[in-house]
This record gives sequence, structure tokens and C-alpha cells, in this order.
Amino acid sequence: KTLLLKLPVIDTITAQSRSPKQQVGSTIAPAMYTKMVTKQFQHIEILLKLVGTPSELLIDVFKVQWQGGSALDLQAVMNLKGMKRNEQASMFEMFGVDPVTAMKGATAGTGGGSMTENIQSLQDKSSDVAAKVNSDLVQMRQKVEDFRKAFR
Repeated sequence: KTLLLKLPVIDTITAQSRSPKQQVGSTIAPAMYTKMVTKQFQHIEILLKLVGTPSELLIDVFKVQWQGGSALDLQAVMNLKGMKRNEQASMFEMFGVDPVTAMKGATAGTGGGSMTENIQSLQDKSSDVAAKVNSDLVQMRQKVEDFRKAFR
């Protein structure tokens, strides 16, 4: 998390080392970028907490940590935990959902794809977001530099 938050700062430092005479912008990460990284890491931390939770406490912790979580979300957590289908069925019953319906709905909700495919899809989407943020930062820096040059 710290590395991602310092990424714009590292970029600024490397730009300064390439051309020390040219003054580069702030060494503080943009607020929008910081907010996005913090929000994504909150989701990751919750997911890690749920994966590390003992199976007996999973439903209670899931309801508290992941408010508004669906049966699909719960199944994703249970898959990450490596729980077997029969264990998942009993968890769905504790969650208050019909296990057969939940597993059919979860399979339909994922497009029938495997967890690996879903994880790969999420990684692709996150790299697209990172590329977009990076592109936006480069454009903003260029606009600021053009603005500065206009008043020199």
C-alpha cells in the first residue's frame, strides 16, 4: 500500500534525477489517487480478514465486515478459503440462503467461469484502472507544465 501511495512521488524523483535543472511538481501523491488506493486496500484487507477467519465464525464475521454482501460474495470468500462444496452448503444454510439455489445462482453470476478466470479478470481490470490513473497523471503534469511555461 505504501509503495502504491508513493508511486507518484517516486515518478517525480526519477524525473528530477533525469533533468535536475527542470523543476518538477509536488512530492505528495494526488488526493484522488490516494483515495482510490486506500479504498481498494480496505476491500483487500476485509477479504484477507475473511479468508483468515476460522470457518465456524465466517458467517458472523462476513455479515459484520462485508455489509450488504451477497451469497456470491460469500461463495467467493469460501472458494478462496479452499472450502469444499459440502462445507459451503452448510455455510449457506447458516447464512440463511438455500444452498442449492445459492450455488446455482453463484455459478450463473460468474458466467460459469472458474475462480482463476475471475481473479484474472479482476487483475486485468485493476491494471486498466492503474493505466488510466497513470495516463491522467501524465496529462495533468503536462498541463501544469504548459501552464507554468505560459507565465515565465
